[in-house]
Amino acid sequence: MADLLSNWSSTLEAVPPSHCIPEHERPSDPVEIGDSIPVIDLGKANGEERSVVVKDLLKAFEEYGFFQIINHGVPVDLMDEAMKVYKEFFSLPAEEKENYAKDAANNTNRGAATLYSSSAKHYDSEEHRYWRDVLEHSCNLDGEDKKTWPDNPPRYREVIGAYGDELRRVSKVILGMLSEGLGLETGFFDKELGQRMLVNHYPACPDPSLTLGVGGHCDPNLITIIQQEVYGLQILKDDKWIGVQPIRNAFVVNSGLPITVYSNGKLTSVAHRVVTNTTESRTSIGTFICPHEIVEPAKSLVGPENPPQFKPFHWGIDFMPHYLSKKSVYHASLEPFKTEAN
Repeated sequence: MADLLSNWSSTLEAVPPSHCIPEHERPSDPVEIGDSIPVIDLGKANGEERSVVVKDLLKAFEEYGFFQIINHGVPVDLMDEAMKVYKEFFSLPAEEKENYAKDAANNTNRGAATLYSSSAKHYDSEEHRYWRDVLEHSCNLDGEDKKTWPDNPPRYREVIGAYGDELRRVSKVILGMLSEGLGLETGFFDKELGQRMLVNHYPACPDPSLTLGVGGHCDPNLITIIQQEVYGLQILKDDKWIGVQPIRNAFVVNSGLPITVYSNGKLTSVAHRVVTNTTESRTSIGTFICPHEIVEPAKSLVGPENPPQFKPFHWGIDFMPHYLSKKSVYHASLEPFKTEAN
């Protein structure tokens, strides 16, 4: 059985030993909620201010690797409905969620959905677990993977299908502007990119100082687009954790490790983590845009004066297994693919 945290955490008065993470990882120091994290108005990119917005977006990628976007065109009622659907899913009766998790674990279809309670796999002991449940599935263009999505709440597939389409559109806008800012050829990121929905549910926690929703890590995909309502996300900036305050109807965007490779080291992926709180649960909707099979420095960014810093690699076959075993070390999963020029 999945032993989902959301099924029993509300009855706890203390954090169980299984979820007390090692002391060196605990969020013990006070964290300032940063007001300097860039906010990009995508609506202005459609007019005369496009060049300014592209410049600001590239600067945000360079300096933070994180920013928030507003006026992105995703209908507010669809955002609200998607969040409502996910909250309803994690509020389903324990037996129903456990049965779904068991059935999902046995599903071998392409892009099949999974539901699990998150284990901190990079620790020496499997006994330590993060304070979260995760629902994850692909969101392919052909829609075939919808057959593995939850059918309860009944409107799940309709709502999340429409939501996934909108987020795919937004991702193309962001990647198009990034390509423009880097001076890459038109349509550089217009290949057939993968898309996954990864939704984290963090129940209220009796003692947030003893655990984390998820530990510090860099994402393995191109970009991640996050919808959040409740504070919990923190990024590592200049060796200091900074809180990301949610903005109503905005999305948080962050770059993943492949962006470092495509940009030939010009851009980097920033480590981030999630803390919990004692008063309310937090549900975040993550849309992961995954790269094409082969990841390598863009040819237009490589030359005699700027040799390639990374070797080409197959994202799913070469990179992901290494990432899953080394993700606690932030950028370590790129080490095997560096060239002598790096």
